[in-house]
Amino acid sequence: MDQILWGPQSDYARERRKWEAYPTQYGEPERPFVFREYPLMLYRAKRRPEGGKDPILEHVTVEDEQQERNMQSRGWVRGPDHAITALEDSERGLAQAAAERAYQDKRMSERAKEESAKVDEATISHLGEIKETPIRRRVGRPPKVKSAT
Repeated sequence: MDQILWGPQSDYARERRKWEAYPTQYGEPERPFVFREYPLMLYRAKRRPEGGKDPILEHVTVEDEQQERNMQSRGWVRGPDHAITALEDSERGLAQAAAERAYQDKRMSERAKEESAKVDEATISHLGEIKETPIRRRVGRPPKVKSAT
């Protein structure tokens, strides 16, 4: 592919300088640099399904502050390094919950252990806690039994 060289005094070079905010091969810029916060890219990290050391990074672009807050409530953060840190923090929290539950499981009755095992078998993900099953007790007096006389 041929490369075209434009002289700094050409019409093309003068037009390019009008639109550039940084120095280029055509000369000094004529447009001042103005920082604009949006659009902004947010990141989220996930672990690979097959395992592995490096996480997968996903990104999304937001157009304003409201969209950014919405995406942050769903786990998106600014910067890929912050996304990896957030992933590691959530994994650390899950590990802590698993350790606490294992500790509590040692002190449960046999019936409670059976109930816990049923709930664990019904789900794929780790449960940090299992909701209590309420014990239904009859309130009030027992019903009268009619005699057959």
